[in-house]
Amino acid sequence: MSALAIGLGALAALLVLLALGLEIAYSLAAVGAVGLLLLGGEAALMGSLATIPYSNVASFTLVVLPMFVLMGELAVAAGMAQQAYAAARAWLGRLPGGLMMTGIGASAVFGAVSGSSVAATVTVGRVSIAEMRRYGYDGGLAAGTVAVAGTLAALIPPSALAVFYALVTNQSISRMLVAGLVPGLASALLFIAAAYLIARGFPALAPPLREPVSWRERLASLRMTGPFGLLVLVVLGSIYSGLATATEAAALGALAALVLLALARKLSWAALQQALAATTRISCMIFLIIIGGMLFSRFLAFSGITLTMSEFIRGLQLPPLAVVVVMMAILTLLGMFIDPVGMIMLTLPFFFPIVKDLGVDPIWFGVLVVLQAELGVITPPIGVHLFVVKQITPDVPLGRIIVGSLPYMACQLVMLALVIAFPGIALWLPGRMP
Repeated sequence: MSALAIGLGALAALLVLLALGLEIAYSLAAVGAVGLLLLGGEAALMGSLATIPYSNVASFTLVVLPMFVLMGELAVAAGMAQQAYAAARAWLGRLPGGLMMTGIGASAVFGAVSGSSVAATVTVGRVSIAEMRRYGYDGGLAAGTVAVAGTLAALIPPSALAVFYALVTNQSISRMLVAGLVPGLASALLFIAAAYLIARGFPALAPPLREPVSWRERLASLRMTGPFGLLVLVVLGSIYSGLATATEAAALGALAALVLLALARKLSWAALQQALAATTRISCMIFLIIIGGMLFSRFLAFSGITLTMSEFIRGLQLPPLAVVVVMMAILTLLGMFIDPVGMIMLTLPFFFPIVKDLGVDPIWFGVLVVLQAELGVITPPIGVHLFVVKQITPDVPLGRIIVGSLPYMACQLVMLALVIAFPGIALWLPGRMP
């Protein structure tokens, strides 16, 4: 049997394992290991097992992931999500759809200190959804708004997903993080505009607030944004100015979050243990996916599938933009069934060599991948965020939550189209880094 035939058979086996519900990390590792054994024998398999797990995880650069996760967990412990919500409510609450805008604004602000979109959805959702329903907002609309707003944390740095892409593709973590800032903020503005239009068009779904808020209260609320400003200055400021690498900035951000937790008088052994446990759990999950993905990538290199695909795409003589659009469509389909990290690890061994061969900017492509991956977490039937907010609002049917998220999903598609049509949206800011 030829190497290419073995490779195609292994891909079919991978799809079967995923359909049976085996975790993406173990599916990739199992298929990669068996494929290496069939193609290169015991020597190739044992050599890969002896080098890939350690060499890909025991890396100073990889420290950036647990440090950013720890920073977000410490920010949660310090109550920063509640502070972000209170500040956003003071400024946006009185507008049509104000409480939806507040949830979106709080998600954007909290996303600037937490790289996890799921964490942002849970922490902001617990506050925001209850508040919206207390004032008569439709439950499906409230939950759908928070489900989509949580995806902002995947674009606005520090984004764990952007870091993951940069690590897997060997790109600059700093430039990848900075590239997501403008698209992330633009997405937040599109969501806020959608919330305003929904409230104006269907006031029964989002009743206006009658409680007055004085300018003194609004200005006083700005004090609550101080911790966020400090963390953004420490992390993004040091990265953009070139004073620190992304890894160093992540460590400084975690230290700053620890100091803020102490200043908020919420530092305790219980809070610290909870933050460290969550960081360890999330980091180990990502590391396992990286190990499995690297074994799978090594097998693909042995089988020649990636080279065959690159030659096939080149033979079609399609414009690079058309190839990228097709890749985004594939990611859309996969996002309905696979979590974002697994989806990236599954597709990049195929996609990235083709992207490099076509001369596509890898940072721009990375922003598109992150945008598309986060669209997947709100796409049925396996949209992670949909089930997260379903747990927060168990009395609201999942169908209503999906309907409530549809206007914002349209905004995400618009943002994706804008970044495809105008790459400068993603590349302008990193292009001005030293």
